[in-house]
Formats: sequence, C-alpha cells, structure tokens
Amino acid sequence: MLHDTHALLRPHHEVSLTDWLRAAESPDATVQTDIIERVLRGMACGEHDPTDAEAWIAPDGRFRLGALAGAWAKPSAVYIGFAARAAARLRRLAEIHERQDRLTEERSILGAQLEDYAQAEREAAEEWRGAPSDETLRHAHLVAATRAREFQSARELLAQADARYREAEQMLRAARETFANTATDLRLPEAVDALSAVEVELGGFDEAQQLVAQTVGELRTVLPELRRQQAREVDARADRQQREEGHTACRAEAEETDVRLTVLREAVGAKVEELHRRLADAARARDAGEHAVGAAGAALRETELAHAVAAERAGNAEASLRQRAEARTNAVGRLQDFAATGLLSAALPGIELPDLNIPWTIDPALTLARRAEQMLTDRNDSDEAWARIQRQINEDLSELQRSLTALGHQAPGETSDFGLVVHIVYQNRPERPDQLAERLADEIAHRRELLTASEREVLENHLQAEIATAVQRLLQAAERQVDAINKELHKRPTSTGVRFRLEWLPLAEGPEAAPVGLNAARRRLLNTNADLWSAEDRSVVGAMLQQRIAAERERADATGGGSLLDQLARALDYRRWHEFRIQRWQDGQWRKLSGPASSGERALGLTVPLFAAVASFYSQSGYAHSPRLVLLDEAFAGIDAAARAHCMALIREFDLDFVITSESEWACYAELPGVSICHLQRREGIDAVFVSRWAWNGRARLREEEPDRRFAIP
Repeated sequence: MLHDTHALLRPHHEVSLTDWLRAAESPDATVQTDIIERVLRGMACGEHDPTDAEAWIAPDGRFRLGALAGAWAKPSAVYIGFAARAAARLRRLAEIHERQDRLTEERSILGAQLEDYAQAEREAAEEWRGAPSDETLRHAHLVAATRAREFQSARELLAQADARYREAEQMLRAARETFANTATDLRLPEAVDALSAVEVELGGFDEAQQLVAQTVGELRTVLPELRRQQAREVDARADRQQREEGHTACRAEAEETDVRLTVLREAVGAKVEELHRRLADAARARDAGEHAVGAAGAALRETELAHAVAAERAGNAEASLRQRAEARTNAVGRLQDFAATGLLSAALPGIELPDLNIPWTIDPALTLARRAEQMLTDRNDSDEAWARIQRQINEDLSELQRSLTALGHQAPGETSDFGLVVHIVYQNRPERPDQLAERLADEIAHRRELLTASEREVLENHLQAEIATAVQRLLQAAERQVDAINKELHKRPTSTGVRFRLEWLPLAEGPEAAPVGLNAARRRLLNTNADLWSAEDRSVVGAMLQQRIAAERERADATGGGSLLDQLARALDYRRWHEFRIQRWQDGQWRKLSGPASSGERALGLTVPLFAAVASFYSQSGYAHSPRLVLLDEAFAGIDAAARAHCMALIREFDLDFVITSESEWACYAELPGVSICHLQRREGIDAVFVSRWAWNGRARLREEEPDRRFAIP
C-alpha cells in the first residue's frame, strides 16, 4: 500500500456523470469498465450543486471539486479516455503527414522564388555597382544647405544693419534738429568753420569772466576799507571846514595884526623886526604842533576804530566759545546717553566704553568718538543706504518678534531719540540682543565641547563596529577595482606598444583637500584589520574622522544647508579624499600623461583607461551576462583616423557594446565586425529630420531598409 494510488468508492448520486458519459470497452485498456462507472457514479452532475457531494459538475461547464469551484467550456465535444486519445493521435498524425506534404510543396515553390529573388538581387547589385555615386549629390545638398544658411545669416545681418542704419539716420536727423534749435536758441552759427571764431571769443569771454570774478573778489575785499575811508573822508571834510573857518578868522586877525605891525614898525623900528622874527618862529612852532596834534588825532581815531572792531570780534569769539562749549557738553552727554542704550556696543562689538555710571569728560568721549569713526570708515552712509536700513529695521523686528513668539519669548521695541532699542525677555529678565548673543554663544560653545567629547566617545565606540569596517571595506574594494583595471590595461597595450596604468592616490592634506591625518589613517585602514587595532590606531582613525565631521559641520553652518545625514555622508565619503592619475610606460619607466606627448597619445591615455574601467566593471559576477554598454558623445574628437581605428579595436578587444554620437564619425573600420548606423540630416526651413539607416559588415558600408518597410503592413 505504500507509495500507491487507489480509487476509493464514494457515495453514489442519483444524478451523476453516468447519465452523460459512457465508458468505452477496449481490450487494451488497463482499467476495467465497472471501475470507471463506479467513479463516474460518485460525481454529481446537474444544474444545482448538492451539498452532500464531494465533486459536482454542471452541463454548462460549472464545477466544484471539494473547496475548489469554477467554470470551463470547450468549442465542441470530444471523447476522453485511452481509446479517444489513441484515435486523436491517429487523426493528428494524418494531419501532420498532410501538413508535411503541403509544406514540401510550399518549400519547393519558395525555393524557386528564392532563386528568382537571388537572380534579381544579383541583377540589382550589378545595376547598383554600375550606378553613379550619390556622394556628389550629397555634397551638393550639403553645399546648398550651407549656402542657404549663409544666405539666411547674411540676410539677417543685412536686416540688422539696415535697422541700425535707419535708427542711426533717425538719430542723426534728431541730432541735427536739436543742433539747429540749440544754435538758434544760443544765437550761434551752424557752420563748423564759424564756430572757431565763437570759440576764440568764448576763450576771451572766459578770461574776461575770470578777470571780472577776480575783480569782484577784490572789490568785495576792499569795499569795507572803502567805506571806512569814506567815513574818514567825511570826518576830514568836517575838520577841514572847521579849519577853514579858523583860517578865515586867523586871516582877519593877521590882517589886523599886519596893520598894527606896520604902525608899530613905524613907531618902534628895529625892535619890531626882532619881534617879528620871534613871532615867525613861534608861528612855525605852532604849525608844527598843530600838525602833530592832527596826526595824533587821526591815529587816535584809527585806534578807536580798531579797538571797536577788536572788541566786537572778542565778544563774538567769547559767545561762539560759550556756544561750542555748551554744544560739546551736550554732544558728550548725548554720546554717553547713546552708549547707555547699548546700540553702540551692538554696532561695534569690539569697542571699549568708559564708565557709564559717572559723567564723561572730553578726553574719554573724544577717544571713543575717534575710535568709532575709524571702525566705521568702510560703512556706506549715503541717503539711499539710510533709507534702505530704516525700511529693513521694521521687517527685521517683525521677523524677530514672530520667531521669538513661536518659541515663547518676547522682544519689545522702544523708540528713543537715538533709534529703536529692542530688549529680549530671557529668563524673565530683559536682555540686550548683543549681550544675550554673547551669553548664548558661550553656552553653545560649552555645550559643543561637551557634545564634541560625547561625539568622540560615541565615534570611538562605534568606530570599531561599523564605520571603520565599512570605510575599510570600501577602500579595499576600490583598491581591488583599480588593480583589476590595471590588469586589463596591462593585457591590452596599444599598437605602438604603449601601456597605461591608473593610480588612485590620496590628496595632499589641507583644509581644501584631503583631511589632516589621512595618510596615517589610510595605512591602518588598508593594511590592518579593525579587530587588531591598538588604542593608537583607533585614536588616529577617530581623530581623522572627527576632523572630517567638524569640517562638514562648519561648512553646513556657513552655507546654511544640509541635514545631519548629508553632513555625515559627505564627511565619510572616502572618494573625496583621493584622485585618479594616469601614467604611461615610456623609455623604461612610468611617466605622467601630462608630460611631453602628442594629442593622439593624450587622447588614448584618456580613452583606454575608460574602456578598461568599464570592462572591469562589467566583468564582475553580477554583470557577467549583461550588455556591456558604453556611451560616447562626440567620440574621439581631436585625434587622427589611425588613432580612432585603434580605439575602435580596443572597444572590440574589451568586448564592449558602444553607442556613440558624432558629427563626422561613421565607425566604419576594419577592426570592427559590424556596426549599425543612423545618419541624421536636416535642411533649413523644413521642420523634419531625415534618418537614413546603414550597416557596416566589416568590409563595406551598406544601405538598409527602414524598419517599417521590411515587412508588409497588415
């Protein structure tokens, strides 16, 4: 009974498959007819599914087998069973023999047609070889398209030049009208030759104007002196009038005295002559005294005038001194009040302020003002900057209040004589923004020190388990990849025997290049298993990674972007620590590719390692049976045909599948066994691109039919 199959007797149904199916009797049958009937009698067959039946089928195709239910149909009724299958096999064999006979006849007909087609193909090939080449027509089309583009460009340039000419002509007419109107308004001649005389006159006018200005300046200088001299002249005229009146009286008295002198001379004689001489001496002495008195009076009047002017100037100077002293005291007080608001400290964080609790004197206030002026020399103090800052202050205050309100803080603003003073309520106490920023900076620095220590501990603990192992695995995989590429390059030298190799070197250590300590950490990552690291090894690798994380954090803080995950991804990206260099074997030693070499050798030096890298990538187990595709845009530009043929041979040597785009490269080289080519053409004024399909079979380039024309359209 083990590993055997038996048909069990199931309960019989009144309506069963025996009403629809009949077991055929055959001497070759292995199952008896009564057994088949008992099995069929145990399967219910009717319109409705009985609940006590294990299997049921309806005449319309519905069925149920245990818990499985469904429906099925066939286009026609057929027999089932061994005899039916044998009869079906006989019918199928007859149909197959009949089909083979028809296929033999069709094959003979197709063979004849193939012979006809081969003859037609040979005739077409003979006609094609005898037909003229289409290179001339293609060249003519290209030349015509080029000339059409040049003509269109020239037409556009002509239109632009014409537009510029019309614009210049309009500007010239406008300038001439403006020139004529200006000449009319200024009453100047329009001729250029006549303007030279005007220019000469204008030169003389400028000199006269300068002379007039100089004369006016001198006049303004001597006018007060003239007024003083006129006043002196009035005084002198009054004095002269008084003196003339005195002189008239003296003349009358002199005439009277002469009369008396004559009488006395006649009466007295020689004594009168002596007396007369003495009177003349006395008169001369009197005149000299009067002249001295006049000069002294004039000097006295000038001195009194100078004294009055000096007294007035002294009074003005004393008043100005008092005003300036008061203004200086007020300025020092306002400077102290301004410093007390905290705005000066906020604007110039590094400035030192005198003691605000005592009144300032001139020396500390002057020192503070000069220092503030030196620190503000590079600030823009124009009216536009002032207006822009005034507008920006309200926007910044609104943004600050909105941000702090969301965090549960307040920032009330108070307008004073010196501007808007803002205090931030922090821990139930108003604080100046600059002082609060210093406090927060100190607190952040303290917490950062704690966080840095915690980070270092977490990094050192986590380093042994995951980070170092992952970085080490990636570095070693990269080294193996570079070795695989170099093996590919070593196996495939160029036709001239030149070999290339790829170097993967760490960058020079520095803030803008590789992290500090990379070389020491790289040696440990590449040469030592993480499980065998000492405390010094963990310290070196941990310090390098910590420096990378800190540098990325500073960069993210400066740029204001990047999540913590992005920062860690950039910090631990080992690819940013290295660079690739290509060397070529020349004169028995490896030399840099950038050394003396032809353009073709440099192009090969850039192309061959690329092919080797792609081939090494596709040679991995996960891509062993995938298409080895490489995409090249403007392939092999700048190198000659021989070097291009060698590059194509290298593509085949590396077993790569390539897709290239080029303006003139058709990739028809004997080194390639086959290439499929699509040639695209377009003409100016036609919104379409013509695609012609070609194929290179290793010997010749052949034209192919379009894909939609190879088969008949159904």
